[in-house]
Amino acid sequence: MAITAICPACDETIILNAQPKLDQKIRCPHCRTDLIVVEVDPVELDWDDLEDDWDDEDWDDDEDEDEDW
Repeated sequence: MAITAICPACDETIILNAQPKLDQKIRCPHCRTDLIVVEVDPVELDWDDLEDDWDDEDWDDDEDEDEDW
């Protein structure tokens, strides 16, 4: 019996050949988004957040630099 999950990026059904494990990485075959298993019963996928590697300061707008323009 095939196990299915829904891709949160494209809403397409992903067919899995085996029971996935928690935190297992999966790539959506439809949109090629990297996903991670966050629930196993029922299987639920979420984006594999690479943003955890980013520091919040990397995204802050620096108003001082804007004044130089």
